[in-house]
Order: sequence, then C-alpha cells, then structure tokens
Amino acid sequence: MSITPLEIIFWSLLFLVVHCYIIFPVTLPFVSEIFRRKERVPARKGILPKVSIVVSAYNEESVIEAKIQNFLELDYPRESMQILIGDDGSTDKTAEIVARYEKQGITLVKAERNAGKAAMLNRLQKIATGKILVFCDANTMLFPNVIRKLVAPFDDEKMGCACGHLILTDKSGSPLGSGERSYWDLESEIKKFEGVLDRLIGGNGALYAIRNELYTELPTKKSVMDDFFITVKILQKGFFCTFIPSAIGTEQTSKEGAGEYRRKVRIGRANYNYLFSYLSLLNPFHPVLAYLFFSHKFLRWFTPHIGIAIFIVNLFLLSTHKLVYFISLGLMLAFLFISLTKLSKSAYYFILMNFAVLKGSVLAFKREKSGGWKREARGDEPATPVSKVFPVVLGAILTFGIASPSHALTADVSIGSINSTEELKDFNIDMEGHWWYGADQMVFLGLGVGYERFGNVTIVPCTGSLWVRLPIGSVVLPVGTFDLGYAFGDDAQMIWRAGGGLDIKNGKHSSIILVGGYQNLRRAGDFVYLRAGLLLEL
Repeated sequence: MSITPLEIIFWSLLFLVVHCYIIFPVTLPFVSEIFRRKERVPARKGILPKVSIVVSAYNEESVIEAKIQNFLELDYPRESMQILIGDDGSTDKTAEIVARYEKQGITLVKAERNAGKAAMLNRLQKIATGKILVFCDANTMLFPNVIRKLVAPFDDEKMGCACGHLILTDKSGSPLGSGERSYWDLESEIKKFEGVLDRLIGGNGALYAIRNELYTELPTKKSVMDDFFITVKILQKGFFCTFIPSAIGTEQTSKEGAGEYRRKVRIGRANYNYLFSYLSLLNPFHPVLAYLFFSHKFLRWFTPHIGIAIFIVNLFLLSTHKLVYFISLGLMLAFLFISLTKLSKSAYYFILMNFAVLKGSVLAFKREKSGGWKREARGDEPATPVSKVFPVVLGAILTFGIASPSHALTADVSIGSINSTEELKDFNIDMEGHWWYGADQMVFLGLGVGYERFGNVTIVPCTGSLWVRLPIGSVVLPVGTFDLGYAFGDDAQMIWRAGGGLDIKNGKHSSIILVGGYQNLRRAGDFVYLRAGLLLEL
C-alpha cells in the first residue's frame, strides 16, 4: 500500500512528539552511560571557595524571614559566604524585614522601583565578591549542606555551572499543583542524566551556581528566563554544566492553578523572546549537546504547534478512508476530553501547559509593557444592560439576512461550554447563532450573536464571522472558523475567536456541527470553548 506525502508528514510529526516525551526520557540513561564525560577532575576536599548567594525578591514578606533563617543555618564558613538580597521595589515589608539582619551578615540591595528580576540580578552580580555565584529563590528552602555540594564540582576548571535538586511539595490539592509535581519529578530525572554528561540544558532558578567570571549580563528590554539564559551562555562559551542530586532545596507548588498557568505563559514567552540566541546549541559538530537541546527543550517549545499540525493533517487524511486515521482522530479527541474534564490530572496539566507555551509564543511577537499592570474592569464602571443589547443585535442579523444577495436560508445555532484557560474547572454556558451568506458551498460570511455567562457576568458577543469548509470527505467535513466583534453586557469589550471542528452532514439541507477553539476578550483574557449544534441550508 503506497504512502502519500501527507501521511509521511503525519507520522514524522507524531514521531517528534513521541520522541520528546517517551523515547528521549527512556533512552537517556543509556545515552548518558555511553557518552559520559570521562576526564572530569575530582573534587578536592577541604578547599572551599568564597561564594556570593544572590536573591531577587519582590513582595516576599510572607517567606523572606524564614528564608533568611534558612541562610543562617547553612553549613558553610560564614567568612566565605556573602549573602545579597535584592528588594526589587517591593510594596510590602520585604525590605524592612531584610534590613533587620544587617548585623548578621545579610546585605540588602534596594531598588526604588520594580525594574524586574533580570535588572536586579545584574545589579547584584556587580557587587558580588565571591568566586562562585549561587542563585536562589526567596521561597526555596535549602538543606544545610547545599553550598558545599554545589561548589565541589568547580575544582574542575572546565565546570561552569552546577544545578541543585529542587523537590516540589504540593499542599494546594489543585490538578495543576499535582501535575506540576509529577512533571518536575520527570524533569529532575532528565536533569540527573544530563548531569552525568555534564551538559545540563538549563539550570533551575531556585537553586544553581556558576563561576562569577562566566556571568553574562541579562537583557532587560524583554522578559528573559534568567536561569536558562545564563546556563546556556556558559555552554556556548565551551564550559560544562552539571546536576547535583544531593544538593537539595524544597519548594511548594503554586497555591492557585491560575497563578501556575500565568507563570508558564511568562516562561514560554521569555524562551521565545531569545530563541534565536539559543539555536547555536543545535551545532552538529557538538552532537551530544545538540541532541539534548533538540530533544529536551526545542521540541517541547514547539509541541503545541506540532500537535495542532498533527490534528489538521489527520483531518485531511480522513479522505483516504484508512481506519488508522479515524482511530488516531478518536484517540486525540478522547485525550482532550479526559484532559479537560480532569479525569487525569497529568493529562490536564499537559494540555494546559502546552496551551500556555502556545500563548507565550504568540505574545513573543507583541511589545512588552515594562513594569505595567493589567487593568481590570471596575465595579463602578457603567455596563451595557443585556436586555438592551438583544434587540439591537437581532435587528442587525435580520437586516443582514434580508439584504443578503443569497436567496437561500443558511443559519446555525449551537450550545456548549466556555472556560477561562487559567482555571478549567467550571462549565460556563455558551450559546451562539449565525446568519450566513454563502459565497459558495465552502466559504460562508455572516453575522453572529451569542450569550455567555461567567459567574455573575453576562456578555452578548456580536461578531462578523467566517466559516470555511475544507474539501475533504463527503459526509464529515473539517471546518475552520473565525469571529471578530464586540461583546456587550456586564463587561463590554472587544472579542475575537479562532477555532475549528467538524461539519457532519445530516441529510441534504442540514448538518450537525461540532466546533471548539480559542476566544480572547480584550480585558477578561483567554478562554477555550466547545459547542455542538445544527446548521441549516435551505
């Protein structure tokens, strides 16, 4: 049986995802054993270099005192340890608490305004006097012997970075917290074997150390993942990065799922901001490093894009009438259902975090507002009553229908659920209806009206819409949709949607439609929706 180019694309893309999440982690122990670095210089006991521990803190009054006490209990000579805590324009009592410990060797570096973590780390590095810089987060608690463990590998002159082992504990009970902990357990195993190769792809900002002389000043015009950027630059300079499993720090997962999602979006955006500066790691003349970066990071950053491409190509392949492509589509839809209904916390985490990466990749093309805050709608702002919106919107739709050059009635109505991407836990009602003008049998232009309710907020989207059928199959046709307009109601704002689904013919003049996708409200944020309904063509 011949294989078409489209099938080759499908199986190649699928292999990349399977390689990233299954083949690479499973085979990494064997790769690390075969290519382990043989010439590593053993640590010399008793020789302890001076270290500078740096922490960039912002509004950390709830944990900063416990963090300082944790520092004071470290098993490392005090005369060889400089502790620098940078207060990045906090609006709480963080700086006041740190200042109390000045006589105990804690140095406060205070910024007048919040300029960002990267700017503060650049400032702290300039005044750090230690041969070794140890980076740590304010909410990470360290085992007493951590510093001794981290500095030991630096007896090897080619060692540029050593990363500690962060252990996450989850007390939130949220699916995202549980998923993050499971993800991090896998990530730590990967780091362990990359450490055997002394080619760790990215440190962990919660706990890692570098040679002070190898520090690369962090860019501040756009957001950056400081730990990844710093360690990648060390690898690019020809030095090694390793992982120390016995250098342990502990940290809690995010208390709220929404906070974890926003953090992943920021991480995704920061990685895409400097993607081109990392691509030299794919140099084929350094095959081990290139393989690790491609398998561990590069493919992960593009997994959501690859996943979307697999889904679209799978829809095209339905026209081949091969059973395997109907099965693969069913498996993908089943996985989405299991994920979004949280039947599997790991699947839920996987889907939502990949959506965060996808959003981050899009945001990387937008200009960042340095130090800005997202404005939320105020309770005292006037709202457009929903009861006054329906007549206007329905009038517009009827006018469009009467004035339409098409003499045939083409309309649809659907109902389903819409949820914020920050916390997919509620099933909010979402109803839509359109009146369409058929440019031909495959392309429809129209006006739409909807009804969405989130808690106590009700909005009525009024949109200009596009419906495109793909010429694949005769009964089940893939479709793409796009809507742009304004949402009236309790929180009026601009709205746009992009999605797709299936148009399943139900006779000559009607279809069952299944559609889902992404919705953006200018102020309220990002949502995903799933609806089912009926399309009439008379």
